[in-house]
Amino acid sequence: MFQPRPELLKRKEGSLDDTPFPLLLHAIVSTGRNCTLEVRLRNLEKQLVFEDGALVGCESNLLHETLGAWLVGNGKLSDAQHHQLLSESVGAGSSLGALLIERKVLSAFELFKHLQANLAQRAMDIFRWSDAKWKLAEPLEVETPIRLNTTRLIFTGCNQWPEPLLARHFSLPPTQQLALNPRGPTASEALKLSAKELRLWNLLKTKPTVATLLASPSFSPEEVRRRLYAWSVLEMIDLAEEVGVEAPPPPTPPRVTAEVELPKVTGVAYLDDDVAAMNTLASEYLTIRGKDPFDVLGVPTKFDGAAAQKAFLAKANAIPPVRFKSSDAAKKAESLLVAYAKALGALSDFDSFEVHRKRREAPAQPRPKAPSAEAQFRIKTQLLDAEAQFQEGSKRLAAGNYRGAAEHFQYACDIEPKARSLAYLAWAEYRLDPSTAGPKALHDLQAASQSEPGCEDAWRFRGAIAASLGRFEDAEAAFREACKLAPQSKQLSEALQSVRARKWKGL
Repeated sequence: MFQPRPELLKRKEGSLDDTPFPLLLHAIVSTGRNCTLEVRLRNLEKQLVFEDGALVGCESNLLHETLGAWLVGNGKLSDAQHHQLLSESVGAGSSLGALLIERKVLSAFELFKHLQANLAQRAMDIFRWSDAKWKLAEPLEVETPIRLNTTRLIFTGCNQWPEPLLARHFSLPPTQQLALNPRGPTASEALKLSAKELRLWNLLKTKPTVATLLASPSFSPEEVRRRLYAWSVLEMIDLAEEVGVEAPPPPTPPRVTAEVELPKVTGVAYLDDDVAAMNTLASEYLTIRGKDPFDVLGVPTKFDGAAAQKAFLAKANAIPPVRFKSSDAAKKAESLLVAYAKALGALSDFDSFEVHRKRREAPAQPRPKAPSAEAQFRIKTQLLDAEAQFQEGSKRLAAGNYRGAAEHFQYACDIEPKARSLAYLAWAEYRLDPSTAGPKALHDLQAASQSEPGCEDAWRFRGAIAASLGRFEDAEAAFREACKLAPQSKQLSEALQSVRARKWKGL
């Protein structure tokens, strides 16, 4: 149904308008690439880092996507705590995450879950960047890799994909039959489907037509199309004529006879239920990258022959992969076990041991004096803030620079598409060209007021533009809503009375 994944990645750059982001993302994941996907939308930039096809990191120049801002927004830190910890982390040359664990603001496992959610949000934001440019580059080094369930990310992201792009890239006739792809993954294994989604998925087993699927009582037609598109991208479904012979059923597992004695599990069945073990797993996973073999195993440079082996066994026994029921936790434990084994191998070989010992005992180079916390934060991040862009747009709007105002309001919308920014963008574009921009501005203002009915600016601008176009009933209704939200505004009250008078005069 789509262009083959390897063919898609032969191009090193392009536009998300031509190459849908869900398809591009899955192409990287399904081919197991080690790369960085750079995405740029005007002055917004993100760099998604993949290791063996898994999304492990995302650099962003948006202020609200930093870890500190994320924790403040989720009620884990106050603004004062954030700035204090940020200042201390810069001064000490350590990461904010390490300081959060050290000060016991968050446990290692809590920090990991927030890092994972923050990474998902950074990547999810790109699904709405319809006209962004992308480029493939060499993989960046990620200090703290966080592996995401990218299949679930694609499925969830398709639910907020812009409707015009969905209509453009996924348009099938009502009579087209769809079917489950026997050679692809199943949604029940890769995704956490809701009961309604599972009913839609099971309906595909009957090879229904598109019209039948769109008539599903569980979802609106648009919601159905979004899920069908996501499953198509993930190669879970295909056109019925393309499916061919279904895969044979899996072999029946052998029956366990009464003579076979099964092993008994004692103690905690799974370490997922052990808070201490989960914190150990998260702490080790977050900090192991960049450590030398001595730090990985926690042994000094001078130790007897058995010390490294004892340290390896202690580490391996603390978080064995087989003791985790979550596949995500088990994979992290497996990667740590591999790191422990490599460290043991490095310290068991005499030549390798000497190399690492000399590196450790070499005199440390003096660190240059760090700039102030504020300066370091500004230089390192060069972050973009939606509120700062909005305020700059407001200044230019007040000065009559409508083009400049529209530019900065657009930046604010790119960063965070809030109703207020969308309303001011529509107003600035209208003021830039009142003769032709009125209908589009009204359409955009209607969308803004529907997304956030409490946005007084959207109703006020909507009333003013509708009045200028002679649509007095629409203007009256808009000003009435604005007056409800700002009943003390004399200006709005006068505007409402004026529109009513002009409407009666026209009658």
